[in-house]
Amino acid sequence: MADIFVSYARSDRALVTPIVRALEAKGWSVWWDHAIVAGQEFDDRIEAELIAAKAVLVVWTPASTGSRWVRGEARIAAQAGARAATRFARL
Repeated sequence: MADIFVSYARSDRALVTPIVRALEAKGWSVWWDHAIVAGQEFDDRIEAELIAAKAVLVVWTPASTGSRWVRGEARIAAQAGARAATRFARL
């Protein structure tokens, strides 16, 4: 289980990578979709990691607001109450 689950649009990977690296540099464990191995059941793995995370960081950008995946992850996090807190970063 990661401390922080990061939800973002894949087209924003270059923007999100430094955010993830900064969180990791502060000692937080971070889960984001680069951790998915080919052949895994994406939806099940993502949902399990999302629910297990202590916090969820949703990176809202023009691309992510249009992503049904990101909106769905934010909805799941809100419904699950993400054990610690749900934080939203607006970029």
